[in-house]
Amino acid sequence: MSKTGNPPHSPSAAKTNLTLLVGDAFLRKQRSKALVAAIEKEVGETLTRQKFDLAETPLETVLAAARTLPFLSSGQILEVQGAGSLKEKERLVLAAYLERSPAQTFLILEADEMKDKGELLKLVKGHGQAFLLSEEESRSTGTAFLQQKLSIYRKTMTPGAKAGLLAMCGDAVVFLDTMLDRLVQFAGDRNEIDETMVNTFEENWTSMDVFKLTNAFLDRDPGRILKIFRDLMDLYEADLISIVGILHWQLRQLWQAAVLLESGAPDREVCSKCRMPPQKLNALRKFPVRKLEAALEALYQVDKKSKTGQMEGVAGVEAWLLEYSS
Repeated sequence: MSKTGNPPHSPSAAKTNLTLLVGDAFLRKQRSKALVAAIEKEVGETLTRQKFDLAETPLETVLAAARTLPFLSSGQILEVQGAGSLKEKERLVLAAYLERSPAQTFLILEADEMKDKGELLKLVKGHGQAFLLSEEESRSTGTAFLQQKLSIYRKTMTPGAKAGLLAMCGDAVVFLDTMLDRLVQFAGDRNEIDETMVNTFEENWTSMDVFKLTNAFLDRDPGRILKIFRDLMDLYEADLISIVGILHWQLRQLWQAAVLLESGAPDREVCSKCRMPPQKLNALRKFPVRKLEAALEALYQVDKKSKTGQMEGVAGVEAWLLEYSS
């Protein structure tokens, strides 16, 4: 119930108590933030918020929380990640909930991709709204976020420099925050960051020993992997955020190269587009593309959980390295 004694109505900006967001994690975060703001603006007060990950919490537990209304506010917002992995039985449970869902509960489901031939999408569209967030929208949001961060640092960036930085981050602009922090440090007292500076920054990264780590990763040498990783932690004074950011960047380049190889592109073209030495391609051919994709997603999850205190960062990265290089 609202403070006026009437149940809160679904806000016009949100249109419904159920929303599904599918796409890049960074873009989902931005859209979810805007959606929550629109809901609370329409309701006229701050609502209780809970976050769940279906990789850790059963759907039944989430829906039990959805049915349990808060005491200190007139409604609640549940943000639920991992919805793309729901199986048929779980979708049936969700469908039953949606037939009699509380008007005071707003459910925001998130998924990296749809793994159920669109069945979840059909279910959601029957009860609410769904947004398939495109890569173009992701880049647009990344550009806006970049400009916002630059204004905080009181720096400017040339168009070529912005394009170069966004290209380094690729579609996973969730790493843009970390990358920009490091680039600003690299820029020092200079007010404008230009394309030459971004290129120099990238070249400096290329010379870092972290590339020995990705080589060991491709070679599937667990002993060498752990030794290099621990040496890096000592060398960079336990700057795990930077190491994970560079690992992500390197893995994305490897994935792009693997996709090109799978499509039949000539070695010379792959090396040119991905800035990769020819000798790395032989090892890459033995590494399945789908495993690289899974490794990229898992690395993002390790990064997120370590930053939110759900996982001890160093141990998490070590476990990730061993699992996906096996």
